[in-house]
Amino acid sequence: MQETLNKVCQRADSYKFMSECYYLPDEELIQKVADIAQTNQFFAELCNCILSGFELESLKIDYTQLFVGPFKLLAPPYGSVYFEDGRIMGESTIDVRNWYEKEGLDVVIKDAPDHIAMELEFMYYLIARQTQATNEENLQDIQIYQQKQKAFLYVHLARWLPKFAEKVQKNAQTEFYKKLARLTEIFVQKDLDAYASLDTQQWG
Repeated sequence: MQETLNKVCQRADSYKFMSECYYLPDEELIQKVADIAQTNQFFAELCNCILSGFELESLKIDYTQLFVGPFKLLAPPYGSVYFEDGRIMGESTIDVRNWYEKEGLDVVIKDAPDHIAMELEFMYYLIARQTQATNEENLQDIQIYQQKQKAFLYVHLARWLPKFAEKVQKNAQTEFYKKLARLTEIFVQKDLDAYASLDTQQWG
């Protein structure tokens, strides 16, 4: 039980960390990169980017050009762009918002609900609920939140992430964002594969 709980907690922490990496970088983020690399070797490459020498200002410029603008975004961080021919705040965005609302989450947010950081954080939330159920030995809720995680990946995050990651790796000027996009795609795909045996019919 403890080993299972540790693995679930590490998955949750990984999603939370990846989510934070898709906000405007600051000194606090750099420290988080260094900290997580000590306990999770999967993200060691990101730590190497930091240790090999970089300027925070360069990361901020790269982040802005990729995800913010003011001109054409080099790697739009919104799911709807990839589902709906470049449209932001489309039908898929509304569906993501509905997912949040069904979980009782506050959806009064500054950016679109289908921003990459938001969707990664939502996965963190779902896994955190699974962790709670595991602590309480509530098998029904464990299965429910496993199903929800897999369904959300299939319906949203895992469907558009490969195209997004491709754009980031093609257009990023810093190794940090190139590696972040690649690691995010690998992690999510492995997570999806791990849930291949779960039935998502009722959660689609």
